[in-house]
Amino acid sequence: MLPPNEYADQIFDVLRFSIDLACTEQHWSTVSRDALAFGFTQRDVSTAFAYAQRFDLFIAPATFISLNYRSFDPSGPFRTLPGVSKFELTMSVEGEIVRAHQNDFDEPVVATDTSIWGELSFT
Repeated sequence: MLPPNEYADQIFDVLRFSIDLACTEQHWSTVSRDALAFGFTQRDVSTAFAYAQRFDLFIAPATFISLNYRSFDPSGPFRTLPGVSKFELTMSVEGEIVRAHQNDFDEPVVATDTSIWGELSFT
């Protein structure tokens, strides 16, 4: 059996890989699946402006891994921007962050305009 910190390092590395893969594929569900498979607890920490999930895992009394996912729309008045998904993964030992990883991606924009305006051409 691995010591708690080596076990935590392995979990951290798997989730870091999963986050990077999710950013390449532009879909966050693989990270959620992997965190839950390791026994993380999931909490919805969404606000009115962002969808957010937090995953926590206590490995030993002093070792803690936290994964935060947030998806939000940075658009403002007169600006239309794609949604943004952000991941933050941290590992703490005795309350001190010893490893951290962050990554993000712009969510793909899907055209949903089914009106006649999408069929008009002005060229």
